[in-house]
Amino acid sequence: MVREASRRKQKYEAKIDADVMRSRILAHKSAMVEQMEAKTADLATLETEVKRVVEAQPTVYTHLIPAYLNVGRQLYKLQKNFSGKTYTAEAKLVLDKWKGKGLVQAILTEIAKLFGITYP
Repeated sequence: MVREASRRKQKYEAKIDADVMRSRILAHKSAMVEQMEAKTADLATLETEVKRVVEAQPTVYTHLIPAYLNVGRQLYKLQKNFSGKTYTAEAKLVLDKWKGKGLVQAILTEIAKLFGITYP
């Protein structure tokens, strides 16, 4: 059955009502904060490890450090969304992309090791 446009509009207006949104957020706020706290702590630890790997290399330009950190962030995101062969394939695409942008393959390989990936 096809719904009329006016009915869809009414449902949408009810869904985005400020009081309804506020009550939904307040009901889940503590759990949302806990999840975010755990994930940001995990991400900060990984960023520290990536930075340690990058700074251990003798010839890394400082303006490229944020790019290497972005590689780590993207691999972290993939790790949360995928697993197995899909994760490995997606991670290699990310690493190839950043290699194409001029990052050093040896450093990318070390970063990949932090995430359990073997990168040639």
